[in-house]
Amino acid sequence: DDYPNPAASDVVLYPNGGGRLRGQLTIYKSPSQGTKKLIDDYSIAGARLAQDESSKTRLLFLTTVLTNNVHISGTAKVSITLSSSKPAVNLSVWLVSLPWNGESGAKITDNIITRGWADPQNHSSLTEGEPLVPEKFYTVNFDLMPDDQIIPKGQQIGLMIFSSDKEFTLWPDPGTELTIDLDNTSLSLPIVGGSEAIKTALVKK
Repeated sequence: DDYPNPAASDVVLYPNGGGRLRGQLTIYKSPSQGTKKLIDDYSIAGARLAQDESSKTRLLFLTTVLTNNVHISGTAKVSITLSSSKPAVNLSVWLVSLPWNGESGAKITDNIITRGWADPQNHSSLTEGEPLVPEKFYTVNFDLMPDDQIIPKGQQIGLMIFSSDKEFTLWPDPGTELTIDLDNTSLSLPIVGGSEAIKTALVKK
């Protein structure tokens, strides 16, 4: 009965800027973000993508450094509007905690908050897929894995969008291009204390 934490409520965060470099993840939606592209390549591990300062195979959006702990409890959700250069493509999302802890004894939860995967061909139905029309935009909504975790102050929460995840998805030939419409992409996080808690944690002290 105490999960998800009854004090948790959904807070929507939005990606801003980015591209091959790291962008921002904010509680305010910026107008006219446009689109950003990434190229599928399953051979590059998600852990490396999260740590790279620049990459053509992922988009990464980070909050400012947390000044308070942030307690996530429940199921995070993403809504991503995208187009593909081919009729089929993988879609992977990791929610990460940075800086990455590369020590040998690090727990997986030190770095990966939660993650999820989707097949854009199932954008309108989980049971019936359809080939994508190249360069046509579709909106894909899906849940990440349920979680209950405290992200400590001093870390940044990162939304990482990429295509094939070598650990979990099929391995298509590299090269498919994904275009993400940032104006119609968002992350919903179940945060204990809701919007006030995340606002306080993102304020520079």
